[in-house]
Amino acid sequence: MQTSFYISGFLYSPKTNQILLIQSKSGTNQSLWSTIGGEGKGKEEAAAAFQRITNLLLNINLRPKDIYPIYDYFHNVRNKPNHVFYAEVKSTKKFNDLDSGTPTWITFGEISKLLFTAQTKQDIIVGERVIKAKLRDIEAQELKELQEQFA
Repeated sequence: MQTSFYISGFLYSPKTNQILLIQSKSGTNQSLWSTIGGEGKGKEEAAAAFQRITNLLLNINLRPKDIYPIYDYFHNVRNKPNHVFYAEVKSTKKFNDLDSGTPTWITFGEISKLLFTAQTKQDIIVGERVIKAKLRDIEAQELKELQEQFA
């Protein structure tokens, strides 16, 4: 039997190297930033939950092939497993405000200037490393194919 779980993550545009995060609505000078997230349902697969919640919040239909796992861990505050994903998207279109805040595109370089919970910041840092590793693998494969052509 599937236990309850939480999913979180962000959209990633390879074209602009930006990610979509949520800036909370706050009356203070500094807003808290978060990833997209929500509860998994029943026997739902974690990636399908990320796809469903992203569609619900942002009205965007992600293709399963564009959703990538980052990592999983037990979230002590929520007292349940958390599955973290990112999804590649072609454009950095503007999204409407949510009840929880404003979806905003940012670069990985801007992360150090923003206010996050420690866990959310960790999720984003690990996500950036996963994306960079994937890009290195793609570049290595392309180089190998070029070398084979001229061998």
